[in-house]
Amino acid sequence: MNKKKIFYVLLSFLIALGFVTGLEAQKVKVVNGVEVISNPKNPKAPKDVPSKLVLKEDFTVGDSENLDKMISEVSFLTVDDHDNIFAVDIKEMNVKVYDSSGEYVRTIGRKGQGPGELNIPAGILITPDNQLLILDIINRRMSYFTLEGEFIRNVSIADKTSLANPVMDDKGNMAAMELVLEGKQMFFYMRKYDKDLKPLFDVNKVEFKNPLAGKMNLFDVIQINVFDSKGNLYFGDAKDYVIKVFDPEGKHFRTIEKKYNSTKITKEDIQQMLDAIPNVTGVNLKEMLEFPKYYPAYESFTLDEEGRLFVRSYKKGKEKDVFFLDMFSTDGKYFSTLATKANPRVWKNGKMYSIEENDDGIKVIKRYSVSWKK
Repeated sequence: MNKKKIFYVLLSFLIALGFVTGLEAQKVKVVNGVEVISNPKNPKAPKDVPSKLVLKEDFTVGDSENLDKMISEVSFLTVDDHDNIFAVDIKEMNVKVYDSSGEYVRTIGRKGQGPGELNIPAGILITPDNQLLILDIINRRMSYFTLEGEFIRNVSIADKTSLANPVMDDKGNMAAMELVLEGKQMFFYMRKYDKDLKPLFDVNKVEFKNPLAGKMNLFDVIQINVFDSKGNLYFGDAKDYVIKVFDPEGKHFRTIEKKYNSTKITKEDIQQMLDAIPNVTGVNLKEMLEFPKYYPAYESFTLDEEGRLFVRSYKKGKEKDVFFLDMFSTDGKYFSTLATKANPRVWKNGKMYSIEENDDGIKVIKRYSVSWKK
């Protein structure tokens, strides 16, 4: 066998082992009773896992020329069991409802302080008994409606400085980020509450620096949480590529981590973020902000109905508005990455709902049909 043939045989062998491509196996260990799944930068996908996610766009909502049907500034969304879409329009202070075919149905709420009125809605959920819950920041309450849009009641949250990023499990327990004053300091807690908003346990605590005392980095207070179908709470603050999983009683039993390359924040990125900040009379929010050199480890994450984890990174694709979506199996092992414009918010009934910008730079909601291939 000549040297050239030996080289190609050896090369084929190395490729088969993953040495040339740099693929590494995940490492699983137990540290202080917590299962830690360590995924390297280029993980080797587990065997017998359908690794190719196929997204087929069904329709887009929110970009209608009809002012009643369009969404001026979509911020949050939820979907009921019949695939009706409930989208928060934070600019118009209401909720737009679309049916399973993407047709506009109704508008719920309007700007104001009275019953059924909203003032900066900062989250939307469907409760286990099929009521629509809207978190209202300025009015400091949670407003409840029927899914048909009839106002039911308000529940005051005036005893709390602020709540944000609410999620709910199948039993009506909620997890949210709460701003707490402790002396002269402010902290954002990530907490789980029962259905009466009684705190059950804390997951994390981050100091929120007073913006009047100096510039602030909004990335410092990012906290992401989501429940799975078993009531386990997935939490991450994106300072590193680490996601912690807590059982319904608050026990930290799993950590999912992945090595990654940091993405630099460009001047164009900063300007785009500044342009997205609304103008508030008497306050120049833009002057209060500072930006780090690099983005956090990831932007957000979601879970599908099977419990697969999807992490949207800041790594940019070749095309405009394309980013990479890292995908992990139900046991926290990486199996694939997808370059896509989709930014997943909800997975339900074999569909994925995304908030993304259209060609005109307007945020819209897109629904995709989901399928898998090996």
